[in-house]
Amino acid sequence: MKRALILLAVALIAGVAAFCFTRSHKMAEQHGPLLDAMPELAWIRTDLKLSDAQFAKVSELHVAYRPQCMEMCDRISQAHEKVKAAARSSGSMTSELEAAIQEHAETHAQCQQAMLKHMYETAAVLDKEQAARYLETMLPFALDFAPAESGHTPSR
Repeated sequence: MKRALILLAVALIAGVAAFCFTRSHKMAEQHGPLLDAMPELAWIRTDLKLSDAQFAKVSELHVAYRPQCMEMCDRISQAHEKVKAAARSSGSMTSELEAAIQEHAETHAQCQQAMLKHMYETAAVLDKEQAARYLETMLPFALDFAPAESGHTPSR
């Protein structure tokens, strides 16, 4: 069962990543068939056995969250690049690098808060058991801490 949930979560991530990639390369297209297809939601309908009404509401929430998610993905990517550029150019801790690190942390926190808010809104559409399973599957992605943040040090 746990393996199936992991596979479903990986499929969801792949779907979201594919969506982000496609979206970023096709920004000129306005609300085309991509909004109707939503393959990234197929697992939630089948695995959680959503009713048509639940799936319609979950889909509506998902579509409404997409622009915010895309904006956050872009902002995080830009913040990553600023940190990398500042770290590579200085050779030491500079005020530019400190500012880039701070901006990255703030952007990550804003993204995490938006993602958690969206997940809780989605869970509210579901019954208690469905919501518990949904959150059990999805929260690890929103709470994904880097190894350095988890207190674990990389092995040498």
